[in-house]
Amino acid sequence: MKPVGTVAAQAAVRAARLILGQRLSLPHLLAFIHYNSPLKTANLSRVLLEKKLGRTVIRGKPFILFLEVNNICNLHCPFCLTGKGKTADRQKRNMTLEEMRRSIEAVADYLYMIQLYNWGEPLLNPNLPAFIRYAHRARIFTMVSSNMHFPRPDTAASVVGSGLDYFIAAIDGFSPASYAAYRRGGSFERAIAGLEAVLAARKKTGSGRPLIEWQYVVFRHNQDEVEAAEAFARKIGVDYFHPIPGYIEDPEWITTRPEFRVELGRPESVADCARPWTHLNIRADGGVAACCYEFYRKDDFGNIFEEPFERIWNNAHFQTARRLLSQGLAGAPAVPRTICHGCLASGIRPSFEKMS
Repeated sequence: MKPVGTVAAQAAVRAARLILGQRLSLPHLLAFIHYNSPLKTANLSRVLLEKKLGRTVIRGKPFILFLEVNNICNLHCPFCLTGKGKTADRQKRNMTLEEMRRSIEAVADYLYMIQLYNWGEPLLNPNLPAFIRYAHRARIFTMVSSNMHFPRPDTAASVVGSGLDYFIAAIDGFSPASYAAYRRGGSFERAIAGLEAVLAARKKTGSGRPLIEWQYVVFRHNQDEVEAAEAFARKIGVDYFHPIPGYIEDPEWITTRPEFRVELGRPESVADCARPWTHLNIRADGGVAACCYEFYRKDDFGNIFEEPFERIWNNAHFQTARRLLSQGLAGAPAVPRTICHGCLASGIRPSFEKMS
């Protein structure tokens, strides 16, 4: 597989965003291209129309799923709530294959993609390859993001061999010191070895899958290593090197390079959020979240292990969230209170808690 040029990839995504929304990324675009069907296209069109009309009770189904396969991690990243040791009032656990099947059965025919991660390290769940195989039988694009600290020697081969479509290697630095500043408890050498193991496993299969992205969160302390990391990524065969802004609130960590800065605290930046129409976010304990940033159990909109999807999808929480995003704070009820109220008022991600 030839490397995907950063400029070319960004241009394709920008063009697609004109139709599919501002939060679309490269894997979303690949899923829409390779895993389409007449039913999915019809549902996508319905969802986008219902969003445009500001409907709060909708007939369309979510077409992107965040499925948190676990909420366990082996690192301690300081801007991650799991890394800080927060529990969210949830049991630390791995989701089972049967729970995964029950979670998606009502929406599987409409899904373009499943992102098999959220507030944990997905490769710590031994059921992950089975999840991927199950999704492929249902013709759903699969993606994981990993810190590259694998629990077993055969982890890379097992995940690659399952038919995974997209693998994100989260490596934020190109030296042991800069890497360890954020990925606390991790090893730069081990992360690079993990990346090379995934590349070797893919080469051995000869399938060209998964597409492998190196995601590099740019902070002030690692901003001068971006170009060296990109050159190395291309040398070893990474398909897409993706430097991204650090969505962080501590000014001492924020990069001084303008191309990698993001302005926080802008409510208008989240006013076009479509997630309550387009996404389903399921936690490892079955909790249905408003979006991928939601962490605490008290903020859940329901629980897919306890009640059917149809009862949750248009409940009072989802209706309120949709009304908030279509009519603004003045036009939506204050009860039930959702994390969308605070997000829309402040423009700050719901998971923001000052670093201790």
